Amino acid sequence: MERLDLADYERLVAGARVLSADSYGEKVLELPDGLMLKLFRRKRGFSSDLLWPYAKRFEAGARKLRERQIPTVEVVGTYRVKSIRRDAVVYYPLEGRSLRQALRDFNNQKALIMNFAAFFVSLHEGGIYFRATHFGNVVITPNGEFGLIDVSEVYFSRSALSLSKRVRNFRVIFRYREDREAILASGFDLFLDSYLANSSVPVNDRQSFVQRLWSALQLDSS
Repeated sequence: MERLDLADYERLVAGARVLSADSYGEKVLELPDGLMLKLFRRKRGFSSDLLWPYAKRFEAGARKLRERQIPTVEVVGTYRVKSIRRDAVVYYPLEGRSLRQALRDFNNQKALIMNFAAFFVSLHEGGIYFRATHFGNVVITPNGEFGLIDVSEVYFSRSALSLSKRVRNFRVIFRYREDREAILASGFDLFLDSYLANSSVPVNDRQSFVQRLWSALQLDSS
């Protein structure tokens, strides 16, 4: 991780466009050359990001996804900007549009949702738990593939995810009203059928898995 002083950082972001910010300040900027810069606030005191900074997690997540042939961003560099208590990652964005945007514009929402279900289960079968799974972080590339962005919290296992982790990942999506409503409008049963049809969940465990999902997502199964 390269260290930048304040002057170097200010030169790097000169003319940048702020795409995202919160009460702590800027979060994502588009640099004049088209590269993206994402900032991570360094927490005070001892925390895990001292040992493994989020900028480095982002870099590692992107690298491992690309190794597994999953479209994602390409990291250029990671930086520590001590003067503003931030770490940063600079990367080439993933070309395409978010699934959330595509669902707003595309007439056949059901087909998109079913295709996403197949992609979602492919992550789980490949041992990939993407903690930031929501439709704003899922990108449909120009050639129609699904890809992932904002990858600082993606975890990899050697085997398929356990049922409990799968349920937990479903819950992430359902926290976002627009995403939840898109799935429910297309038919949650159809979404789940598409997921299970492409999964290795044993037949004897599927009823239990479905019941746990209904309960965790607080859906009416009657």
